[in-house]
Amino acid sequence: MMRMGNASAFLCLSLLCFFLMGCKPKRPKGILSEGKMEKVMVDYHLAQGMAEAANEGDLEATRYKYIQAVFKKHHITEAEFDSSLVYYFEHSEKFFEIYKNVSLKVQAQAEKFGVDARATHNQYSHLTNQGDTANIWTDHSNACIIPNRLQNIYQFTISSDSTFQKGDAFIWHFHTQYITQGFDRETYAVFTLQYDNDSVVSVTQPIRGNNNFDLRFTPTAPLDTVMLRKMNGFVFMPTFQPNEKGLMVLLLQDISMIRMHPEKKDTTAVDSTSTDSLLHDTLPASSEKRLTPLEIREMQQHDKKINVTKEKPLRNYNTRRNQGNRKVRRRYQL
Repeated sequence: MMRMGNASAFLCLSLLCFFLMGCKPKRPKGILSEGKMEKVMVDYHLAQGMAEAANEGDLEATRYKYIQAVFKKHHITEAEFDSSLVYYFEHSEKFFEIYKNVSLKVQAQAEKFGVDARATHNQYSHLTNQGDTANIWTDHSNACIIPNRLQNIYQFTISSDSTFQKGDAFIWHFHTQYITQGFDRETYAVFTLQYDNDSVVSVTQPIRGNNNFDLRFTPTAPLDTVMLRKMNGFVFMPTFQPNEKGLMVLLLQDISMIRMHPEKKDTTAVDSTSTDSLLHDTLPASSEKRLTPLEIREMQQHDKKINVTKEKPLRNYNTRRNQGNRKVRRRYQL
């Protein structure tokens, strides 16, 4: 009976595993495999960079031409690429794994030509979360925005802590990469800071093209003497149907939040004019009589030593003179 029970349990477990494997969602027909999508995305990025470097006037037309060459190279259509993008964006865990490999391969290609792609994207990548100038970003360094109601906004909140100081300046940095088929982009970044006195400051910037973006804020009086309570930010893309304008996706890369403490004023510096006695002794007021070089020399402190050395031979001379007088008196007495 025990053996039959164990066999039945094993059979049930096997059937359950088979059922789960059978229920695993399969990639729809017409969707590129993860490996194929990765290769296409690498060439897609390189094509956009080549289009921008070509400087042929109409950047959108040039970019579109280079992207079509990528589709031709991989024997796919634009519709297949768009459908595959939508599928992988809906499965974010697969997309970020693909894009992580794409970033590494694009970096490797750039290094072959002596270009550090990461350095051009993020000049603050060497910073840590310590020090007067620090990167305090703790969220994911990459994000994806699609113009639908579920994925058309990326936002964050950072609350101040004991490491913040009054007068801190901030830079919200990220690099943008659009995946689109040549139409106008309408995306905006908003950076808001709230202070303890209920003051609110906002910095807004439109996001156009593939570039580095820095949203900066440095407080001035009176906010430079008030502690920051928290900061918020978001990148927003208006929604529209893909068939209206085509497909548009915005990738945010190398996201950073740089906090810079205000410069400390040096309170230990001492005014040299208040301690330099020679300056007071040797520089006469403009209204006084102009002194000669000899008079200035006699007023200096080291003149005392010179006077001492000159008096010694005078003492010796007087002593010899007195001794000579004694001899003269003796002779006179004899």
